[in-house]
Amino acid sequence: MPSICTSCGEIANTRWSRRLSISLIERYYQCTDPVCGHTFKAIEESIETISPSSIAEPIQRLPQSSRAKLAAIRIAMLRDKGDEQIPLALDS
Repeated sequence: MPSICTSCGEIANTRWSRRLSISLIERYYQCTDPVCGHTFKAIEESIETISPSSIAEPIQRLPQSSRAKLAAIRIAMLRDKGDEQIPLALDS
C-alpha cells in the first residue's frame, strides 16, 4: 500500500508492516525517489464503521459514522411507515 513521502512528496512504498492490534497497523515506508531515499514509519488505525458487516458477531465493533447512523434511522422510519421497498439512494 503506497503512501506519500513526508520529505519530498513522491510515492513511498511499504517495506514492512506489523499488526499492533486488531485495528492498528504500524507500516514502514521508503521513498521511491533514489535521491531522497527517506524511510519513515506510520500508524494506520480503523476508527469507524461506514457500512456495517453482515457477520453477526464481528471480532471488533467500531463506532458507526454519522452518515451510517443517519441511513439506519431513515431505513427504520421508512419501515415504520409501511414502505415495503427502500430506495437505494438514501443520501437525497
